[in-house]
Amino acid sequence: MLGALLSACKQEQPQKPSQMVLEAWIDADGYPIVLIHKSYILANAPDSVRELEKIIEDQLIPFGHVAISDGENEVVLTGRLDTFYLPPYTYTTVDMDGVVGKTYTVTATYNDMEATATTTIPPVAYLDSVRIAANEMNTIDINAYMTVNPDEEAYYLLYIRERGTKQYRLCPMGTFTNQDAVDGCIAMKVYNPLSKETDFEDMNYYFHPGDSAIYQLKIARVNHNEYLYWKAYSERIISGGVLFVPIYSNIPGNVEGGIGIFTGMGSSSYRFNLLNDTTLRFTTP
Repeated sequence: MLGALLSACKQEQPQKPSQMVLEAWIDADGYPIVLIHKSYILANAPDSVRELEKIIEDQLIPFGHVAISDGENEVVLTGRLDTFYLPPYTYTTVDMDGVVGKTYTVTATYNDMEATATTTIPPVAYLDSVRIAANEMNTIDINAYMTVNPDEEAYYLLYIRERGTKQYRLCPMGTFTNQDAVDGCIAMKVYNPLSKETDFEDMNYYFHPGDSAIYQLKIARVNHNEYLYWKAYSERIISGGVLFVPIYSNIPGNVEGGIGIFTGMGSSSYRFNLLNDTTLRFTTP
């Protein structure tokens, strides 16, 4: 998941007073991760990943006060430099983990800024299988399948990361609902947000033969408002034609006093590589 939440505009404008930008998530049986930085108006779209990273790094908040509460206990999160994330500074704790059905509130303060967001962790989603196969276009097709109850209202996000990294990124077009099911099964095309290219114009959404990386795919059930946020974000990626698009400030989130989103995830993850055509089948616990 991209931790870059910036305001953006097409023409140069004077900078407005900064707001706190907060991106946070907590998985079932996982620990909270919080990323915060100051908002910034982009006069021009960056041309490369490194240019965008530099802008975000310049706005990060390394010495904020961040706490999480589950309604019974409150824990102060520890901040530290972590270059596996963007922005490269995380707040987390091992003293509170995610429990399905529980509600959590994150509060972040820095100088005169304060942002608060609340989420609840939905039931865990599980995949049935992942199919990997080469195609005629000299790329690799990856499709994930999940059995659902079409009569139940439920929302999902699909993420991926390379093994050895920490931050999952939302797959392009990686938002789904039970209404997408055919005969009780959602078929999810997995597009690649992890391009090795550094210039935006050279990036694409595909996996390619010869890629020896090991990937981890994550399916997460999320709440309706969080689904709407990430769906809008995904649509901005597609319409913008680049993989690393900042989250615009006018996408409605659940953060009060700032910009961004706190997502509760009922998630499960799956490891695979692209070396052979195969179908991986999973048994739901």
